[in-house]
Amino acid sequence: MITGSFFDAAGVQHGLVGPADQLTQFDVPGSTSTNGEGINDLGTLVGSFTDAAGATHAFVKRLDTFTQFDFPGGHDTVPVAINNRDEVVGLFTDAAGLTHAFRLLRGIFRQFDPPGTVGFSAAFGINAKGFIVGSFTDADGNFHGFFDRQGVFTQLDFPGATSTDGNGINALGIIVGDFFDSAGVKHGYVAMQ
Repeated sequence: MITGSFFDAAGVQHGLVGPADQLTQFDVPGSTSTNGEGINDLGTLVGSFTDAAGATHAFVKRLDTFTQFDFPGGHDTVPVAINNRDEVVGLFTDAAGLTHAFRLLRGIFRQFDPPGTVGFSAAFGINAKGFIVGSFTDADGNFHGFFDRQGVFTQLDFPGATSTDGNGINALGIIVGDFFDSAGVKHGYVAMQ
């Protein structure tokens, strides 16, 4: 099963879900756009939607039921991944306009930023063990990937890269991401933790 989004002929964004050869459209009721972001093995998916006022909210979809959630005190909450324990990770914007990574487990939100973060962090993947990967910016505005193993952070920088992102992690701890080389060309990478 995969999830994602597409734009129709009128430019409206809709969610999609299903096996690659049988994708089904879905929309959060009352939304002006819907985006599927992540799905677990049980078919529970997370994503974001825009309401009529233009605000971005997060949702969880179980079967045909949508449940909205927002990081407390934040706005523009975007969940990116969900594991089989229903742990959700993603990003949100605080009142000062800074973006932070978050984790949601059993109704409890936790903001986290890797050491050295200035201005931006985002969690993009979580595996069955709760290990998280993502990206952050440092004081010079450079992007680095990170690996979070239960609160112990490892910075991910592809050798010779000008910026690195951590995008996904599987149950074996294999990480995928992308980086830009010194010529500004984007590449993918695979790493083992």
